[in-house]
Amino acid sequence: MRGRLDRRQAARGDSVRLSLRLHLGLGAAAVAGAAVLALVAAGCAAPVRFPPALVAENNTPAGHVSAYDTNGDKKADYFTLQDSSGRIVRIAYDQTMQRGEPDSFVNLDEILPTEARHIVFLLDGIGCDMVEEFRKEGRLRLFHPPIPVISTYPAMTDLALADVFRSVPVIGFESVHFDHQANRMVGGDSDYLSLKNEDWARHLDYRAGMLTDPLAYLYPNAIFNQELDDFQKLFDQRDREVLVAYLVSTAGLGTRQGREGQRKALDGLDRLCEDLVRRTRGLVKITMFSDHGHTLTPCKLVNFRGFLAEKGWRVADRLEQPRDVVPVEYGIITYASFATRDRAGLAADLINHPGVDLVTYCEGDRVVVEKPDAKAFVERRGGTYRYVAEKGDPLALLPIVEKAKAASGGGAPRFDAEGFASDAAWFKLTYAHAYPDPLDRLWRAFHNVAEHVPDVVADLKEGYGAGMASRAAMLSSIASTHGDLKRKSSTAVLISTVDPHTAGLEKRDVVRSRDLPPILETLTGRPWPPPAGGNGKR
Repeated sequence: MRGRLDRRQAARGDSVRLSLRLHLGLGAAAVAGAAVLALVAAGCAAPVRFPPALVAENNTPAGHVSAYDTNGDKKADYFTLQDSSGRIVRIAYDQTMQRGEPDSFVNLDEILPTEARHIVFLLDGIGCDMVEEFRKEGRLRLFHPPIPVISTYPAMTDLALADVFRSVPVIGFESVHFDHQANRMVGGDSDYLSLKNEDWARHLDYRAGMLTDPLAYLYPNAIFNQELDDFQKLFDQRDREVLVAYLVSTAGLGTRQGREGQRKALDGLDRLCEDLVRRTRGLVKITMFSDHGHTLTPCKLVNFRGFLAEKGWRVADRLEQPRDVVPVEYGIITYASFATRDRAGLAADLINHPGVDLVTYCEGDRVVVEKPDAKAFVERRGGTYRYVAEKGDPLALLPIVEKAKAASGGGAPRFDAEGFASDAAWFKLTYAHAYPDPLDRLWRAFHNVAEHVPDVVADLKEGYGAGMASRAAMLSSIASTHGDLKRKSSTAVLISTVDPHTAGLEKRDVVRSRDLPPILETLTGRPWPPPAGGNGKR
């Protein structure tokens, strides 16, 4: 045990050292503040060089051809060819620069992943539905169709990425948590800025300085442009085969501008990817994935402190009396966490708040799920789960279970005599449910995704949010956020220019965040996660 703790502490020490290296580009807070003014002033200037509009397009027997003017001489000099599925499979150039017609060609699929550099973009908060919608409009055509990825519960960055990078488990759901042994709140901005809860960041080649994170929510357009510009400079160094980049500004664009903000992000990334493929003559493969989805719905902050005080609870910062409750507040999210000694009593009051959808907590060796007039239990035995509805059906799973039990033969999921079914069977039954993959995600939330877990979690209805009021006051509006158990918040995305069939994925497959490591290893043609070090040459 001592050796394991030493390794864990060493890993977190590496994260702190990486944080310091990442800070060097921004300097002191005063310098960062001055930089913001420059960023805002330049925020409208797009750093992507690929032209936003076509010169011409035409349907040919070989496929749909699009022509671009990339040097501003009003003549086409770069061409893309889409196959019958709409994916770009061939690029061409007018190398003579005289006729505006292609005379040099590259078949993209003939370039193996091991023969090209590979870029992995980690997009904060972009959901699969948004990517599919954007692709139906004719965009992101370098990529194969997107694969839905079910995130952790709560649907939070650090939890999901700890799975993806197989890193040290997070300390808490956020950078603030309640430590039951110390009987107090622990963590805060200093932990956030030192990457204490982000061991996964050690595997990144690019992550903007931590002081940029709050700015990404205040000035998302400017920070997005800056991140793309910084990334291109790193790419142009040509000093590594795999380049892993995390973009925090995609979260800022979604939070402040909702659907339109995410469209801006996808537009910029699509044009950047097109430009990188053009510049390298196809000698770059690109994979993008996200940590979780977004609600794409404006939300108002719930005052749980006032609500619980009215219900007779003593809202405190320590647990001393039976009716004490400590709200765990940090970011603006769509669930709320609490520490208390009376879990059932707190849940009974929380489910009556108009902004609460359902409440969960542990009772012995099972997870309790409650709604008004509904209560159920999630039980685990080995690699199997059982859903026990005591009253009502809070997760709306009974019709799914009844249908599955009635089916027989083929690949129909099987339940034993006690109602248990394998984790894989439950996932197959529920990945497209209103609450995707709820049993495994709820169980893991209270058992093995974080070292410190809250006593009670309230999942909020659409249009409601929770968190620190002071943080909400910094933002003029909250157009979207994430964290809850429902589909939009829970469904991230994986999309790649490499055929996902090479990783064993079929067109309609859905995977979990923790399924991504071997898939990313196959898509990139290199070990995943990449060697830790952050900003180091590979």
